[in-house]
Amino acid sequence: MLKRYLFGSLGLMMFIFSGVVSSQSVEKAIKYRQGAFAVMGWNFGAIVDMIKGKRPFDQEDFARRAKIISDVSLIPLEGFVANSFEGPTKSKAEIWTNFADFEVKLKQMQEAASHLSTVSLSGDYDASKKAAIKLGKTCKSCHDEYRNK
Repeated sequence: MLKRYLFGSLGLMMFIFSGVVSSQSVEKAIKYRQGAFAVMGWNFGAIVDMIKGKRPFDQEDFARRAKIISDVSLIPLEGFVANSFEGPTKSKAEIWTNFADFEVKLKQMQEAASHLSTVSLSGDYDASKKAAIKLGKTCKSCHDEYRNK
């Protein structure tokens, strides 16, 4: 009898505080995915600068940054929890109304990032440039549809 009371009380408390916990979870989820995208953007920016000649092409650095992007590209999806389009985010609500398409676009980005990482190890500048441009286009296709400016 005491166990039922304790478990019932615990369940009631969890229900009462779930609103507070969920709002904190949403804020953490937004920060989580934004952090991942910031890391990818930082490294992709350096790659773009190498391609544009704004910094010298360094194959080792290019490959290192491509690997980071590839690895981190696997992270953001977990941060797109329900209702996390409200608050300090550029994410559009359309992500959650068309989540299957959003996941497809995210998967395409992950594949392009992985391809860039693989190609960058070859040292072939032209192939690396082509793979970086493809990654940029996959990112843009998702941003155009699912990200506020």
